[in-house]
Amino acid sequence: MVEPKTFYLDHCGSTPMSIDVKMCVKAMLDDDAFGNAAASHHLEGLRAESLLNAARHEIANVVNASPDSVLFTSGASEANNMVLWGHALRFAGRSPQILFGSTEHKSVFEACQIIQSVGAASVKELPVTSMGTINLAALEATLKMSKGTPTLVALMHINNEIPARHPVEDISAMCRAHGAYFHCDGVQGFVRESVDFSAGTFGSYVISPHKIYGPKGVGVLLLGQNTLSPRLNPPYRGGDQERGLRPGTHNTLAITAAATAVLSHSRNRAERVKHMRACADVFTNTLLSASQEVALTVPIKSEAAGIVSFYAQNVDASSLLESLPMVCINKGSSCIGSSGEKFSHVPKALGLPIEIQANVLRASFGDGISLADSKTAALMIADVVKKMKSPH
Repeated sequence: MVEPKTFYLDHCGSTPMSIDVKMCVKAMLDDDAFGNAAASHHLEGLRAESLLNAARHEIANVVNASPDSVLFTSGASEANNMVLWGHALRFAGRSPQILFGSTEHKSVFEACQIIQSVGAASVKELPVTSMGTINLAALEATLKMSKGTPTLVALMHINNEIPARHPVEDISAMCRAHGAYFHCDGVQGFVRESVDFSAGTFGSYVISPHKIYGPKGVGVLLLGQNTLSPRLNPPYRGGDQERGLRPGTHNTLAITAAATAVLSHSRNRAERVKHMRACADVFTNTLLSASQEVALTVPIKSEAAGIVSFYAQNVDASSLLESLPMVCINKGSSCIGSSGEKFSHVPKALGLPIEIQANVLRASFGDGISLADSKTAALMIADVVKKMKSPH
């Protein structure tokens, strides 16, 4: 019996490990470098430390950063939390402030809410335009009023749910002009753009290896030492690893594989982005042509290649997903959880009506999905929408 084909359109959620990364993992398992990198006083510890240093230098070379600027975490969500809480702790007693966009990832959005609720810092949610980009006038007005206050601006590079790229160059210039720190969740940005960390656009920047065909369970935080770089106190205690900011035994295998993913993606990024853009074009054109009930929440954009946000008029998104078990698309983003009971804060930030907010879907493209697959998946979605709209 032939298994039905699966159409994976959730590359913003996660990506399959590339051949390069799989080979790296196999080599690491065969080598069995089990030592603790912090135990550099014996041979096994030295071997693990050598692998850790090699990974740090490899990533640093790709992003043109000092190796000391490359910190390893358990993932991008932890890295974002580390920066936000680290800023609040560093300036405790000086009324620190955090500014964040209303469409940020939940690891920023919810962390800021909790920081505010416990009085660790004052936070301000900045509005976005209907296209999902930050309102620069609102940001500048807030920065002008924040003179003398230790202020951290936390704005993502490219959104994980909608095709929107914040003007990070303009944001950086504003932060520099007003003496604010600039932290950027670059998870989807790094997928689509190369990063020269030495250029000083970002004070800190987050990369997620499992979004670039690498392993889960590891994140990369680039933390510089320029005027935009956040000054942090450790949010955790228990060890001196990662410049004293993130204690805990290093996951040597995952970190080594993460470095392989960063290097491999930097070599393949241009071709991948071209493919993602083409798949999104085919999917969108097919879907909109096949169903008048479907609309985009935000038009697709070349700078946010491979991300399509859409909804079907008067069609429940959860029911639609249940009717499409072989088409892997997402309701908002993976961070809202698997139960489907909650829905994303992003459509609300765009000003969409409540009946649409709960039913926005995201398709995202990458390796392993062809142009033909993208078209077929769009036709399958349109067919289910038609059936759900038909009178019984």
